[in-house]
Amino acid sequence: MHCFVARQAILNTQGNPLGYELLFRLGLDNRFPDIEAELATRRLMAEQFLSQKIEDLVGDSLCFVNFPDTLLREGMADAFHQHKLVIEILEDATPDQALLDSVKHLKKLGLKVALDDHIPNDEWDDFLPLMDFIKLDLRQTSIADCARFIKRCHCYPQLSFIAEKVETQQEFADAQAAGFSYFQGYYFQQPQVISRRILTTDEITAFELLSTVNGTDIDYDRLTELFSRDLSLTYNLLRYVNSLYIGYRHQSIANLRSAIVYLGHQQLRRFTALVMTAYVSKNKNIELYRLSMIRAKWCELLAEKVCPELQEDAFMCGLFSLLDALLERPMAEILPHISITEPVSLALLERKGQLGFLMSMMHDHEQAEWPRLQQRLDFISLSEATSSQCYEEAVQWCQRLNDIHSPR
Repeated sequence: MHCFVARQAILNTQGNPLGYELLFRLGLDNRFPDIEAELATRRLMAEQFLSQKIEDLVGDSLCFVNFPDTLLREGMADAFHQHKLVIEILEDATPDQALLDSVKHLKKLGLKVALDDHIPNDEWDDFLPLMDFIKLDLRQTSIADCARFIKRCHCYPQLSFIAEKVETQQEFADAQAAGFSYFQGYYFQQPQVISRRILTTDEITAFELLSTVNGTDIDYDRLTELFSRDLSLTYNLLRYVNSLYIGYRHQSIANLRSAIVYLGHQQLRRFTALVMTAYVSKNKNIELYRLSMIRAKWCELLAEKVCPELQEDAFMCGLFSLLDALLERPMAEILPHISITEPVSLALLERKGQLGFLMSMMHDHEQAEWPRLQQRLDFISLSEATSSQCYEEAVQWCQRLNDIHSPR
């Protein structure tokens, strides 16, 4: 699925970004949706910080996020130990001791804090030594009042001032003269809505599973907990074990942990990778998932003929070869989040190495580039008949697997 966020730059006097204010959006419509502010912040933090790297959105700059009073008091910001995050305290917050204690705690954690749309008054004086930024709205506070307040705060050397709602060149010049260090407003940039692809809960579980099973030592308690999150995962696991392992049919496995242990490390990795690819293909063309499975077995069968030591890597390489299309993200952004070997990474990113060569062979076959395919086959002394047989076996294997995973 996709999430949406609006980003508006906060610039210094030279026009370089200090950071960006992130504003929650439900779609490409560039306005705040009709939802509670607390919900908007919760979703923004989950979608932009938890599901992906914030650096992809703001680079090396800071990111300013509105935190309603209730979220600060309940300690939600404590969970985000992000050096790029600036927590904005909204203008309707109550400047009492409880809020002051919350801010002190955030500062101990190393977080930056700002007062948003601040209207100078004595009630906030105890907060000033803790603030990193104060944002003053030029539509609410006159330039003269801003200048007086900035001058009064010279005793707080850590404090920088941001002029909001700067809409003309004259306002920019006046704000500089008043002592502002940073500027935000339509004169520089309107909020830009950005759509980002995020992983759904099912996809996150699948990636966690893949990471766990690719570890050196298997934590079976952790695996059991992850499988237990999702009924379809457990269903597919039990059917996979009881249906594929024909020799074990006399003793059907019904216990989740027993099924996980029985599969063993190598087959568990393979099953989890298959399931993960299925999950990220939800709501997409099912043909992409089918082709991923065909490529996995196809590449493995080719590797058996050409480079037997890379058979397991070949399977993973083929299976993950369409992740960029399934997730609608560049392969270079996806691979750091999953545990793969160097040969697989080289093949997927650069088409290099023996696996990269096999990937190119499969691509030539799919695109009916027969002369180029024949050249590759000649280079590795593999007959056209053997190559075609590998492909046909992969298609048949894929069909059998689909039959197993389909409810009866």
